[in-house]
Amino acid sequence: MQQNPQNQDVSLQIKKLDNQILRRIHSLYDRRKLQECTLQNMWVTDFLFHKEQQEEPVFQRDVEEEFAINRATASKMLALMEEKGLIRRVSDARDGRRKALQLEPAGRELQRRYSAIRQELEQQLVSGFSPEELDQLRRFLARMQANL
Repeated sequence: MQQNPQNQDVSLQIKKLDNQILRRIHSLYDRRKLQECTLQNMWVTDFLFHKEQQEEPVFQRDVEEEFAINRATASKMLALMEEKGLIRRVSDARDGRRKALQLEPAGRELQRRYSAIRQELEQQLVSGFSPEELDQLRRFLARMQANL
């Protein structure tokens, strides 16, 4: 498929890739079976799971930073995840005013299912790239994020 030479902006190419990734992920899972969980819910449960493995507490601020979302968006999303029984908020042992986020059993199950989807998608995305090319791509993406 030939691309329009006027539409070669990097931001447009990234958006198109994002749309393709979302379509592919949606083809790999049934939202009804996963209690209408969003992709963002899946990414957050995966983030929490890996932080738990490292025995690091996670707070709303950490979710905001990791996913580049604002406080209001994070607050609403986490409240809905709590309603769905995916996470719970517990008082921090060091500062009772802060609430750490912890996975509930339903959140662990979502993360387990999502992990397989993520691995399959990642294999498709990076197929044919050398380790050096992947390192370079990751560095370029990090630079773009830092530029914003």
